Amino acid sequence: MIPMINVVFLLLIFFMLTATTPTKKNTKIELPEAKTAEKNSKQFLIMTIDKNGSLQLDGRAITLDELPGQLEKKISEKKNTVISIHADKVIEFELFGNIIAIAKQAGAEDFMLATGQTEPGNDF
Repeated sequence: MIPMINVVFLLLIFFMLTATTPTKKNTKIELPEAKTAEKNSKQFLIMTIDKNGSLQLDGRAITLDELPGQLEKKISEKKNTVISIHADKVIEFELFGNIIAIAKQAGAEDFMLATGQTEPGNDF
């Protein structure tokens, strides 16, 4: 024979799974209104660093010496600028750090680092 606690437990699970939860379709609410919606005002600057250390800013080749001036100019033109960095995986970290430091001195505050998707099973 099956103990009574097992039967009660199974009935409890059955009713929990088959019971429906009340929906809020009948609840009437009034959503607040807004006169203007805030738009996403982020502007993106794409900085590309190839494996040789060559730089591009928004598709235009520049040197490391030109970078501070170009960044200041672009950041002043585009408010709320996010710098999206597309760097080759074999570049020296020192170069990467220098570029971030130059960008911060030029007024950049937000950065994104572009990455590729790994193959399943390739954790490293």
